[in-house]
Amino acid sequence: MRYYIVLILLTVGLCATDEGMLVGEWISVTPVSNQGSRTTEKEYLKLHADYTFDTDFLVTVEKGSAYVKNLHIEGKGIWKTRGDILVIVVNDVKVPAAEEVYGVSQKSLEAIATTFRRRFKEDPIRILLIKQLNHEILVTENKRKQRVEYNRRSLSSYRR
Repeated sequence: MRYYIVLILLTVGLCATDEGMLVGEWISVTPVSNQGSRTTEKEYLKLHADYTFDTDFLVTVEKGSAYVKNLHIEGKGIWKTRGDILVIVVNDVKVPAAEEVYGVSQKSLEAIATTFRRRFKEDPIRILLIKQLNHEILVTENKRKQRVEYNRRSLSSYRR
């Protein structure tokens, strides 16, 4: 049923959002503290003009002296707008590696990777309300009222 709803959202077409302004590379940084651990998620989101996208998450988790630095999660899929709603459908997810690990067992590292992979696998459809959009800033809100602010990524800030 969920796939039929997404199909309808993707095929219906009144666009109040300037899709041309969405096309490009965006970055967000989200810090979270939870039960003594600190997590920082950096999302590099690239929306292509052919309505496909690539996203790279770099997740850093710290608890005491133990940490996982830049666990890399990649996602690919399709996107579309309808009015001020951005629908992102993740088709493929990979968790290649972490940049640096200290004081964390392989089992714990796999559990962290599984947690973030599951976020895409079990809920591959992200329906986001566009709260603000201009040439430099994109602010979205999900169904749980969580806001994410993206900044347009310039060539000089390219990580790789």
